[in-house]
Amino acid sequence: MNTRILIVLALIIAGIAGWFFQQQGKISPPVNIEASEVDYEATDIQAVQTNEQGETEYELNAESLTHNPETNLDEMSGITMNWEPSAELRYRIQAGSATINQQTGELSLSGGFTLVSEDTVGAEESGTNSTSNSDKEPIQVTGQTLKGNTKSRQVYSDEAVKVVQGMNRFEASNMIANLETGEYEFGQVAVSFTPAERQDQALF
Repeated sequence: MNTRILIVLALIIAGIAGWFFQQQGKISPPVNIEASEVDYEATDIQAVQTNEQGETEYELNAESLTHNPETNLDEMSGITMNWEPSAELRYRIQAGSATINQQTGELSLSGGFTLVSEDTVGAEESGTNSTSNSDKEPIQVTGQTLKGNTKSRQVYSDEAVKVVQGMNRFEASNMIANLETGEYEFGQVAVSFTPAERQDQALF
């Protein structure tokens, strides 16, 4: 075979091979590795938050926790919080999900919440018959979202809430509560009243 023909064939083959590899490079997209928005995560959380004096602010249990370094928020699901903002009052809070900023104390609950108050005075006193605080019925508040601050010990909800205290039940359009003092404010309260069944009796 003529040497010139062999050279031409080799150049054609080299050109085809170069075109093939160039097309392969275009087909395969470049791999982009982005920084993760989570710097740590854990499950079955049991934590205790203390203040600057070393006193316990609250105890927290959660099914899962992730920390977002960009927002500095702890994002949790399935939480139960035991919060004792004063020596006389403590609260149990449950929610579907929550975000907490450990530095500022900002708290946001969503996915439905339940807030139940408990009086510690009376139950913890021994050797006395004092019932000044233990006679109070616990207050239970339920709703969809709840926000507040663990350091200021205040919470609020701009959405409708349901309130139960003993035999008293009502709904409100919003709520503000100071958990340290146990004071609640409710807006546009709606009460459902069911009168007792009438019983007619003969006079004679």
